[in-house]
Amino acid sequence: MKIAILYDLLLFVLFFSVPVKAGLYTGENYSDRSVPIRDNHHNTISLKKLDDLIVSGEGKFEQGISAPYAGAIGNVLVVAGGCNFPEGATADSAQKVYYDDIYVLENPLQEDARWKKAGKIPRRAAYGVSINIPEGILCIGGRDETGALKECWLLKREAGKSQIIIEKWPDLPVHMDNMAGATGGGKVYVAGGHIDGKPGNRCFSLLLNDPRKWEELPSFPGKGRVQAVGTVQNTSEESRFFVMGGYCPPQAEKEGYVHTDGLCYSPRDKKWYPVAEILPYGETQTLALVGSAATPSGSHHIVFTGGVDKERFTEAINRPFCMERALQTKNDSLWNRLQEEQKNYLKHPGEWYRFNSRLLLYHTLTNSWITEGHFPQLALAGAALVPYQGNWIIINGENKPGVRSTAVYAIQMGTRTHFGWVNWSVLILYLLSMLLLGYYFMRRAASSDDFFKGGGRIPWWAAGISIYATMLSAITYMAIPAKSFATDWTYYPMLIMILLVSFPVIKYYLPFFRRLNVTSAYEYLQLRFNYTTRLMASILFISFMVARTALVLYLPSLALTTVTGIDIYICIILMGIVTVIYCTMGGVEAVVWGDVIQGFILVGGALFAAIYLILHTEGGVSGFIDIAVEHDKFRLFNWSFDCTKAVFWVVILGGIANNLISYTSDQTVIQRYLTTKDEKSAGKGILMNGFMSVFISVIFYLIGTGLYTFFKSQPGELDYTLSNGDAIFPFFMMSQMPIGVAGLLIAAIFAATMSTIASNINSTATAFSMDVYKHWARRASDKKIVSVARWSSFIAGGLGTVLAVMMATWNILSLLDYFNSILGLLSSGLGGLFIMGIFFDRIDARGALLGFISGTLAVFALSIYTPVSFLLYGAIGIVVSVSTGLLFSLFFPLKIQQKGLTWKQLEHDSIHNVDKIR
Repeated sequence: MKIAILYDLLLFVLFFSVPVKAGLYTGENYSDRSVPIRDNHHNTISLKKLDDLIVSGEGKFEQGISAPYAGAIGNVLVVAGGCNFPEGATADSAQKVYYDDIYVLENPLQEDARWKKAGKIPRRAAYGVSINIPEGILCIGGRDETGALKECWLLKREAGKSQIIIEKWPDLPVHMDNMAGATGGGKVYVAGGHIDGKPGNRCFSLLLNDPRKWEELPSFPGKGRVQAVGTVQNTSEESRFFVMGGYCPPQAEKEGYVHTDGLCYSPRDKKWYPVAEILPYGETQTLALVGSAATPSGSHHIVFTGGVDKERFTEAINRPFCMERALQTKNDSLWNRLQEEQKNYLKHPGEWYRFNSRLLLYHTLTNSWITEGHFPQLALAGAALVPYQGNWIIINGENKPGVRSTAVYAIQMGTRTHFGWVNWSVLILYLLSMLLLGYYFMRRAASSDDFFKGGGRIPWWAAGISIYATMLSAITYMAIPAKSFATDWTYYPMLIMILLVSFPVIKYYLPFFRRLNVTSAYEYLQLRFNYTTRLMASILFISFMVARTALVLYLPSLALTTVTGIDIYICIILMGIVTVIYCTMGGVEAVVWGDVIQGFILVGGALFAAIYLILHTEGGVSGFIDIAVEHDKFRLFNWSFDCTKAVFWVVILGGIANNLISYTSDQTVIQRYLTTKDEKSAGKGILMNGFMSVFISVIFYLIGTGLYTFFKSQPGELDYTLSNGDAIFPFFMMSQMPIGVAGLLIAAIFAATMSTIASNINSTATAFSMDVYKHWARRASDKKIVSVARWSSFIAGGLGTVLAVMMATWNILSLLDYFNSILGLLSSGLGGLFIMGIFFDRIDARGALLGFISGTLAVFALSIYTPVSFLLYGAIGIVVSVSTGLLFSLFFPLKIQQKGLTWKQLEHDSIHNVDKIR
């Protein structure tokens, strides 16, 4: 009986606690082992003491609480419930007390902020989960003096009122306490803890937009996890629910067990996946996460604070079990020793318990752990952690078993930026040179033919480089390395499809655009069908170009923000202004020659970066290969038939369709076909782009793999607050590359951006001027058309800039995925139109229009109502468009055939048809 009482006391005193008082915990407290104290070069960490939260006692007997419900409502910090030992855990009459008071701290970061009472929760409780949701603070489960709870409440606060309002939410299906919980993806998750009084591994979720009933999810594998830590954070392709650490108390004839690893739940796969052992970089002993608190940091880190020491805690939870076994085996000496340890357990000074005083960080992409800093104030167990306005507020918790701290601290983690004047000089010099280039060609753009086609003066090799720079650009330079860093090479076959698609483009499509002598690609659609088809296609293309401009403008702004710390909105606006001015000055000739210069910077900088990354991975070339192979980073194909993921057939089919769309219906690319002196030269340019895409793109995938091997072998070199995964390559440039080289590489990103945006804006101007304006202003002079084109360039660039600013507020996991999704949604119908026009001579304007509309609506419906991979949007849109067009051609067949408008009828004299629409 005495053993059982002692064990229960340990469960309540030891396992459900939090924070520490400053000055109690120093590095010397690790007297019996050597633990490195690291300091990251890229982040700053500051602590600010806030107003103490005193719940009971006076003077030296003041006590805070542990395991409360806590969160933030607007600018108000809210703490409810919790528990402590008012008389101290070592007193003969020690008794744990649960509380139902609600405390609020308005504007907690201000010096004069003071705690106030603001009501009560429905019962005295602690050890539940509290989660901030848009409506307020959701308090889930927990326990009181009588046992575990299944109730859930929402804490709300009406504007202008001090009292907290309690709203009932659906009960849990079971009684739960000391579980892990978090929110993400519109759901609340809870898992593990004590479930109906026993350590469990069940998991439940609640849909926030329809919170009627909790749904049971698959149980996590292995033993139950009590006091595990839960959070939701991004992984390579989705956000997952992480359950880290925890312990399983002794049961029957089995000793208690402290987990030294974690698990994560994939909502997409509906499966649990293992997480690496909690073995920080450079250390030899695994750590525990019991009584800890956690929060996401940046786009892919999780930060853990406080918690118990694994060795001390394992001894404590198993001591009653060992005493019982000593009694059974009549081992009196062991019994006496254990009894003495038990008697004195709560009497040691705080530092003896070795609560964790360092920040422990986990990176979800490299699956690695690292510790940073040394903060005696944070050596707490059972503390509440609340994210608030860029800070993490740590509330109360245990300094040692049974003793609650009254302290409240705000932690702020920032970033050190050190771009330097040399790098700035290189970047500014580059941007100025591009503006001068635009000014030079502005003087040569005397006619609309000069502005839109470069007067036919562009050599084939320059057109080829321009196509390459236009199509890949900043997406290549940042998004592809980021995707390869986060995943593997499964997207690379899409680039091989560019070369494959080049041959039918040259044979079947190029002759139409060259021999019809069109300025806008969509002029062909009017020749083949009617003006309505041309107008709809042109408007959809312009919409896609504005979206693409925003995306590509956002990328370098993200890079500049990462390396300089300048606000991203300022970066977006500055980049938009410079690029719009540059590309509207000299027309397509300035754009093409700018592409050539930028293409060399792009490729040269990427090659240097790839070599640098490989050589600076721990172990050099062999280390790079070993780490990449061990973690399957060179994988090209995922041999599955799952249509929701980037598996082999999805990538290949999507690559063919998306590249066919881009190279046959994208005015940005088609405009390059028209800048060379003849059709043969244009064909050479297309092939050159295909080969460049296949071979040079290997460099960018190597960069992504190199980033993985570098940061996997040196996790302390990451920025723990990096807010967007697509900024990983610019961060590496700034933090690791030699001075001057970093500036050149950032200039290369700007080069890629200016190349693409300039092409986008110029093509948008061409489409609007020729497809919309010129149709309604048939007598407009050549000079007027150029003027309209320049103004439409400014407007398109302005719209793209505004959309980029909006994009900076969105949580986009992968910009490469986002681009491919937008491409399929907005352009699949365009690809279908050109296929119908060139290859199916029986489809008339009505069938083409209905097919175009059907295909576009189909892919939008797929994106909303199904989990089908976005890589298939293009292929599905084309198939639906063409199939619908063919179906309606049975009812509306084309009656009058025009010569030279399908590939079967193509004739060299087809140019006379153009006169009918001009």
